Amino acid sequence: MGLLGFAGLVVVALAAGFAVQFLAKSAIRLEWLIVAVAVTFGGYFASETFPTSGILSGIKDWGPEVDGLVIIPALIGALIIGVVADLGMRTSPEVQPA
Repeated sequence: MGLLGFAGLVVVALAAGFAVQFLAKSAIRLEWLIVAVAVTFGGYFASETFPTSGILSGIKDWGPEVDGLVIIPALIGALIIGVVADLGMRTSPEVQPA
C-alpha cells in the first residue's frame, strides 16, 4: 500500500472517529482517537491480507484499488474492527468515567 492509499484510509478513519464521538454522545473523552486507530488498523489489515489470503485466493481483485488499498475489503475490515472497538469501550466498566 502506498502513501496515498494509507493517507486516504487515515482521513476516513478520523472522520469516522469524529462522527462516533459527536453523534453518539459519548462520555469518554478520547473515544474518537480509539475508534480512528481501530478503523485504520482494520482497514489496513483487511486490505493487505484479505485479497491475498490462501483460502479466498479466487477473489484477489475484489473491488477497486487506490494506490494498493483495496477499497471493499478495507471498508469491511474497518467497519467490523471499529464497531467492536466502540462497543467494547461503551460496555466496559473500566473505561467508563466515574
